[in-house]
Amino acid sequence: MKQKIAVVYGGYSSEVEISKKSGMNVVNSMDHHLFDVYGVLLIREKWCVENRDGEEYPIDRSDFSFIRNGEKVKFDKAFIIIHGDPGENGILQAYFDMIGLPYVGSSSLVTAITFDKFACKKYLSGSGILMADEVFLRKGEPYDGASIISKLGLPVFVKPNNGGSSFGVTKVKSGDALQEAIDKAFLEGDTLIIESAVTGDEMDCGVWKDEKGVHAMPPIQIIPEGEYFDYDAKYLGKSREVCPALVPESTRKAVQEAAVTIFNRLGCTGMVRMDFIANDTGVYFLEVNPNPGMTSESLVPKMLRTAGIDITDFLTGLIMNS
Repeated sequence: MKQKIAVVYGGYSSEVEISKKSGMNVVNSMDHHLFDVYGVLLIREKWCVENRDGEEYPIDRSDFSFIRNGEKVKFDKAFIIIHGDPGENGILQAYFDMIGLPYVGSSSLVTAITFDKFACKKYLSGSGILMADEVFLRKGEPYDGASIISKLGLPVFVKPNNGGSSFGVTKVKSGDALQEAIDKAFLEGDTLIIESAVTGDEMDCGVWKDEKGVHAMPPIQIIPEGEYFDYDAKYLGKSREVCPALVPESTRKAVQEAAVTIFNRLGCTGMVRMDFIANDTGVYFLEVNPNPGMTSESLVPKMLRTAGIDITDFLTGLIMNS
């Protein structure tokens, strides 16, 4: 009998539309001969199964089931492809843990740590991983912009502490621009980090775990039209994404080794994507994406194509080994 797989997409954050596109690509890319695949939209207004005819079946939140043709349908496993709240902060994973539904990907604790940029960096301290200096701010607490700039220098990046897809991220080159950047980041959440800008080659590396161990994908080098990998560069085509990266083989290996170290240190499972900056002093870790984008234009599918890995086989392996 086929396993019933719920591909869960949507979410409660600014990334909902990207998540929907990722979810649909995962649904379409799965092996439908092996699995009964259901797309599940999870947004604040509703949780429902969506079928290809546009029909919707409400999800019973007590056990994540639904009724079809008068019969109760329960899933065997969930594949979470929500970017942001509640799929990347551990909340949905904790809910699935409570109702006993297995899922693809890292645990609720690991996901919560990776989603919180400041907590993740502190968790990795002492691991030998290079990271930019940072300042953490919580909304409503006092801060001195001049002191922050004195500590970190200029330029700096101001980022929401929780979130992805570059929403609310600003590169600040002057003290006069800091306040506006902070206000923008706080629109995305109650905490933020301000990081020293590390210059170099922007690199992304996917990592996954199967029955044979932990594996790093071929790193992608990001060459944005602008100054950094912002939303337009990620999703509107305003960047060159070169895979394999046009850097020395030693740099590619260093990125992959750092990615595997971080994966193991955090206790990740399933699939994640990590962002780095590589320069003459080493490979600097930026952040972990616990549910990376899976649209046809997203980075992980491009890495898989470069590695010669069929996406359907890859997804099957993730499901069977979770």
